[in-house]
Amino acid sequence: METVNFKTEVLAIQDELLRFAFKLTNDPKEANDLLQETSLRALDNENEFTGETNFRGWMYTIMRNIFINNYRKQVRDQTFINYADNPY
Repeated sequence: METVNFKTEVLAIQDELLRFAFKLTNDPKEANDLLQETSLRALDNENEFTGETNFRGWMYTIMRNIFINNYRKQVRDQTFINYADNPY
């Protein structure tokens, strides 16, 4: 897909992706952050997109994967293991 056409497609789907991001996060600020990260990742990986692929599906998959990765990181960061106590 041509660069100009690709960027136009990314801009055209922004409102739809924002609604999906809000459904995932339930927070307008986080939804905007997720939308921005998704758009940047799509633009960075434009060469990975093939014309036979469903563009909307590709964008939704990117957003869903970013959301899952951020959630896993958040859970991992909240986990605390105290090694000071005697485990026996």
